[in-house]
Amino acid sequence: MTTNKITPQTLNEGFMEENNIQIIISLVDPQLKDEDLQETVQSLQLELKEFEGVKEAELIPITEATINSKGMGGFLLGQLKALVTLEHFKPLVSFLGNNLFGRSVEIKAEGNCRKLHIKLNRPEDIDKILPQIEKFING
Repeated sequence: MTTNKITPQTLNEGFMEENNIQIIISLVDPQLKDEDLQETVQSLQLELKEFEGVKEAELIPITEATINSKGMGGFLLGQLKALVTLEHFKPLVSFLGNNLFGRSVEIKAEGNCRKLHIKLNRPEDIDKILPQIEKFING
């Protein structure tokens, strides 16, 4: 599955501030049917809305699809985007890595003229990507 590319067009006008970053979270679980995967993403969206530092979390409309993207119910399958404060990005990645057992998580982040693309397949991967996150946060 191809993931959505972060572009200025995917951001709401005035959405980004200097200390906020836009992230796209993609979940992959070959064991789940498409409907179950999308249900998991919708549940994650609700959890993220309650997560400290997350200013906005939304499913990605199919209108923002790239070639070979798969949609369901008007949204990209297995994907959502969120706006999070820079200081809460690291705890958010840890939360995702520790709470999405059995699923691969791909996170693309962009903010303050920096980009990051990380993948987590199991909770142990968090320790391996922490240096990349630190470098992204600290510039």
